[in-house]
Amino acid sequence: MTRTLVLVAAAASTALALTACGSDGATDTGSAASSTASAPPSTTASVGATTAPVVKPTEPVADPTEPVAEPSTPVAEPTAPETSAAPPPRAEPCAEVDREYLITTLRMTGSPKYPLADLEQVRCSGNFASAQTTFEGSLHPVMYLFEYAEQGGNTHWRVIDLGEGLDCVNRHGVPADVGRAIGCGA
Repeated sequence: MTRTLVLVAAAASTALALTACGSDGATDTGSAASSTASAPPSTTASVGATTAPVVKPTEPVADPTEPVAEPSTPVAEPTAPETSAAPPPRAEPCAEVDREYLITTLRMTGSPKYPLADLEQVRCSGNFASAQTTFEGSLHPVMYLFEYAEQGGNTHWRVIDLGEGLDCVNRHGVPADVGRAIGCGA
């Protein structure tokens, strides 16, 4: 549309300039120059021609190299069965567990009850993990117990206990074989 307006304006300006210069003859250059210089160019004719649509707008023509799709009736797409917003639990939750991961989990799910610490000796089995740290002034290492479970609609790792000599089998329901694997047996 803009190109069309520019072309029409350029054609009108060229036609106007040619008629003003060519009507007086080749010998009378002074009068031709003075007539174009004294009279400002008429923009109303070109603007009027461009703003008042005379020609009916044409429909866009498809590029012959592109296939043209025929209009079709919209078809309802099949809907997926509704699922909860929570992602499904991981088959192997221990696959992502390492020292840095548990430190990040402690930062994100911890509370004043579970202070931030530099965790070491990470162990994981099933849906439980443990890590140890030694606080300043403490003689024995302290164990952090983590569980991979659903909480608030999301399944993720979270810290569930902290202490020396945790009995996670009897206190937290950790299976005995998992408790032995993570160093937190009965």
